[in-house]
Amino acid sequence: MNLPLSTKKCLICNKGKKNDTLYWHCDPDTADIWCWCSKCSRGYSLQQYCTLAGLSLKQFLTLDFDFQEARNNEVTKMDWPRHFLPLADPKSKPAIEYLAARGIDPEDGMYYDTNRKGIVFPYYMEQHFVGAQIRLIEPWIDEEGTVRKIDTMPGTRLGLLFYNWNQSKFMTDIHGVIITEGAFNAIAIQQSLNRAYGGYMKNPWKCMAASGSGASAHQVEMAKELKEAGIKVVLAPDSDEAGMKMMKKFIASDAITHYALTGDDKIDWNDAAKAMGKADFAKWLIGSIKHVQSSTGSTRQD
Repeated sequence: MNLPLSTKKCLICNKGKKNDTLYWHCDPDTADIWCWCSKCSRGYSLQQYCTLAGLSLKQFLTLDFDFQEARNNEVTKMDWPRHFLPLADPKSKPAIEYLAARGIDPEDGMYYDTNRKGIVFPYYMEQHFVGAQIRLIEPWIDEEGTVRKIDTMPGTRLGLLFYNWNQSKFMTDIHGVIITEGAFNAIAIQQSLNRAYGGYMKNPWKCMAASGSGASAHQVEMAKELKEAGIKVVLAPDSDEAGMKMMKKFIASDAITHYALTGDDKIDWNDAAKAMGKADFAKWLIGSIKHVQSSTGSTRQD
């Protein structure tokens, strides 16, 4: 194909008289590269853009384009994608079956992505939809042989967000939060505790996910603000090396009051909940929570 001198003009919609519709970004928190077209009114990952524009990555790299970092501490309100379906939709049957295999109840808050064939975990900021992660039912394998289990909606500022918390005032009487790495772990814990306490409205715990072990400075600061507000903050990372680094980061920042571990680096919280059943898992989880004495770094059972 004949390539333009600049990729400032989107090659997908090819709209606009001026050559300034496309904006490339590197997220400072996740290092993800994505672009946003003001005419398409949507974002694309680098791989997505090349595919839809009919470019190879090699061709793309020969082009002259403006590259900028996404703005600090700013998320973008997005339109809800039409291919994100509620789980009650008959077309979401693959999602229902996958969730059942993981011991997860198909409750509101999760959706099915008919394009990517995966479970959608939406992110909100002050009630606004600002992005999503998709857990692929069948992992993708790229040309280099890398296995991808999760895809992120372009423009989603993961470092500024938590799954299952929009960073506004809690709607129920919450006394403690539990922060996990991944969404499925947060969901498994939340559903188990909801059942143990007799429902969501009676549950004093809010479970949220940092979307990975590499917690951002913003996420740590938000946890610290909850702690200073008198909320018990429990970090529940995976019990592997990455999870231990995550815990050290939160303890060093004096951002948590407690922590909990499965004690097995091959078993995460979702695995444990599925194996034990929600009732026994809830009791075991509460019993595994330990207090952090940040001044000395020592711990005690609490």
